[in-house]
Amino acid sequence: MYNLIRSELFKLRKDRSFRVLLLITAALSLVYPLLYYFDNKSSGDPQFTGAEFLIKFMTSNGYVIKFGVAALAGFFIASEYATGVMKTIASSGNDRGRLFTAKLIGFSVGAMAVSLVFPIVSTTEVSLLSGFGHLPEGVDAFFIPRALGLTLLYTAGYAAIGALFTAVFTESGKTIGFSMIFFLMIDTILGGLGEYIPFFTTVYDYSIFKLMNDIGKPSIDSGDLPTLLLVPLLTIVAAGLLGILVFRRKEIK
Repeated sequence: MYNLIRSELFKLRKDRSFRVLLLITAALSLVYPLLYYFDNKSSGDPQFTGAEFLIKFMTSNGYVIKFGVAALAGFFIASEYATGVMKTIASSGNDRGRLFTAKLIGFSVGAMAVSLVFPIVSTTEVSLLSGFGHLPEGVDAFFIPRALGLTLLYTAGYAAIGALFTAVFTESGKTIGFSMIFFLMIDTILGGLGEYIPFFTTVYDYSIFKLMNDIGKPSIDSGDLPTLLLVPLLTIVAAGLLGILVFRRKEIK
C-alpha cells in the first residue's frame, strides 16, 4: 500500500495538468485582490489589510475547490482510462480497493494543495500592499489555523466525491462536466427539494455542501465544531467506500 501511495504522489508531482492548475489558480489569486486594491484606491475607500481580506473572501475559495477538484479528477484520474494506464494497473495483481484508495489519497493531496493557493497567495499579496493588520474584534484568535485546517478537510471530502465520479464515468470530459455541474447545482437542487420534502432540508443542512460555507465564519461555537469535523470525515469514508465498490465491479477496457 505504501508503494502504491508513493507512486500516486510521484505521478502527481510530475502531472502537467496539476502544475498548470496550480499556476492558473495562483495567477487568479494575484489578480483578484488587485481589482479591489485599484478600485478602492480610485474611489478613496480604505484598503483591505491581509487579515480583513482573508476573513471577507475566505468563502470565495469554495469555488476554487469545486473547479479544482472537478478539473483534477478528470485530468489526473479519469484520463488514465483513455490512455490504458488504468487497465495496466488494474491487471497488475494488486487489490482494486487498495488501488482506488491510493489514487484517492494522491488525488486528495493534489486537491488540497490547490485549495490553499487562493487564501495564501491572495492574503500574502494584500499584506505586501497594505500590511497584514490585526484580526478584527470578535474574531476567534484561532481563525486562521482553523479556517485553513477545515479547508483541507472539506477539500478532501469533495475529492472523495470527485474520485467516485471518475470510477462511474471513466472519461475526462464526462467526469469534469458532471462534477462541475453537480458541485455548482447541488445546493440549489437540495434546497428546492427541501421545500417539498423536509428530509432533503435535513440532508442539506448536514452536508459538506452547506457546511463548507461555515469555514470562513469569524467564530464558531464549540457545539458546532464536532459537526463541522464529522460531516467531511463521514463523507470521505462513504464516498471512498462507494468508489471502491464501483471500481471493483467496473470493466476496464
